[in-house]
Amino acid sequence: MKLSRKSLAVAVLLACLPLAAAAQDKPLPEVYSAVAMGTGGAVGGKSMNFDVRITSYTTDDEVQNFAELLKAKGQNALFSALQNEDKGRVLPVGSTGNQIAVARKSTSDGITTITVVTARLMSFRELYNNGRSTDYPFGFIQFKVNAKGEGTGQIMAAAKLKFDKKQGQYVIESFGNQYLKAVNVRLSN
Repeated sequence: MKLSRKSLAVAVLLACLPLAAAAQDKPLPEVYSAVAMGTGGAVGGKSMNFDVRITSYTTDDEVQNFAELLKAKGQNALFSALQNEDKGRVLPVGSTGNQIAVARKSTSDGITTITVVTARLMSFRELYNNGRSTDYPFGFIQFKVNAKGEGTGQIMAAAKLKFDKKQGQYVIESFGNQYLKAVNVRLSN
């Protein structure tokens, strides 16, 4: 049986249609590009480009489980649990970056808020010295972007999460005075 070029091209096209449909069902990662800018202290006037690549968002049930874990067992148990999560990466230029443990997205009045928490990587020197910074094992980034995907945000390179039993609420505490802002935030895809 001899097929003409036209028949062969149609057969190949029909064979590829299910692959194209499957690729459309799978959402592409959301990538936000930004500049981390130091606004004071030792980082004043310094800047660094970075990307936040989100492959999936944390569900309400997952967030509730993490909140209950933090409340019941504390920050160390939460840190251990978050080390196993993979919702994407925070990628400073020239670096492999840090794995995203929690990624959340909400929209209100045309402003979209993207919140990212990482179980931050600590250098051997930081761990060996066992200074106060090791008590702040999380990274925190929050962007607020408009309908065009443009905006600004805040960054905590080292943060502590805890449940304040007296006030009955969860608290995020920054390590020292971190003068870092995210500027020129743009949705890249």
